[in-house]
Amino acid sequence: MRVGLIAHSNSPWAPFYAHYFRERGHDLLMISFHPKPIPGIDLHYVGTQSADGCLPKWIYLQRVPRVRRLLRHWRPDVVLAAYIRSNGLVGALTKCSALVVSCRGTDLGWGLRGALDRWPTRWIGGRAEIVHTSSPELAEDLTACGIDPGKIIVIPLGTDPTQFPRRVASRSPGPVRLLCNRKHFPIYDNDTIVRALALLHRDGFEFDCRFAGTGATLEATRRLVRALGLEERIRFLGDVEHAEMPRLLEWADLFVSAARSDGAPSSLFEAMSAGVFPVVSDVRANRDWLESGRTGFLCHAGRPEDWARGIRFAWDNPEVRTEAAGINRRLVERKCDRTAGLKALEDTLARAIWLYRGGGSPRMT
Repeated sequence: MRVGLIAHSNSPWAPFYAHYFRERGHDLLMISFHPKPIPGIDLHYVGTQSADGCLPKWIYLQRVPRVRRLLRHWRPDVVLAAYIRSNGLVGALTKCSALVVSCRGTDLGWGLRGALDRWPTRWIGGRAEIVHTSSPELAEDLTACGIDPGKIIVIPLGTDPTQFPRRVASRSPGPVRLLCNRKHFPIYDNDTIVRALALLHRDGFEFDCRFAGTGATLEATRRLVRALGLEERIRFLGDVEHAEMPRLLEWADLFVSAARSDGAPSSLFEAMSAGVFPVVSDVRANRDWLESGRTGFLCHAGRPEDWARGIRFAWDNPEVRTEAAGINRRLVERKCDRTAGLKALEDTLARAIWLYRGGGSPRMT
């Protein structure tokens, strides 16, 4: 296949997609609105960055003519465009081949009023042969937007358990170690974690927390940490290469994520694979994988006191953490293997080509 991939090169999953298609012998054209290179991949950068690292929304529409020229010159058999509000929109506007758009969980809302908010998603889904998403909840959301459920296929990207082994060496003494590697954007609500830690600190609870990632709200969260007097307890690591995540997870005792909405986050699967106990939002994306109080702890979104309670529960119950580590590792190996997910996605692209060429009904099984 000749595969056009429109994806943000700084996304942790983008290198896996690109290298997998290349290694399977497919010709690959990768277009990115982010300049970060992917070793071994010829990247066509078409975007721009603002001072805080966020991409201006108008840039996607402005770059449509350039992307259209690239695609029509290269003539792909199929285009995979990940994130409906950005690359998916560009893929739909430049369609010249089979199209698969991918929804990840934080990219459904358009900030419009009422039914208008669903219309762009419905239009993009209508242009695509297949709509991929990472969880059953997102599939339901896409159906509610008006996309034919027969077009939708659920494939979690998952993770590679061999890259995220459970910690073997005994843990060195010290306070509880927390890791949050969600980016700094409002949807991930990292301030709730900081406020929870402030409650714990007030009660004399010892901890060492590290945030790995960048984003638009990073500086505001830094200011909050300073205002709460937590500079010695909370560290910001900035942008961390995905290859460093196994080392960070080996260090951590707890994985924390306060995301108000999610898909099927690979960061959660990586933590589960490494045996790190999850303290995360009580949203369906997490409920599908975790049993609160047994294999993780689920907290109400936006309630710091809930995260404080969850963190204390996890640390005070080492036997629960130990049992959860084994259960979660086996679940990831059984249901979240990245290689199997990538093969399913490859088969999906082939089916999209067949549909584009008049192969029949789009209904997925």
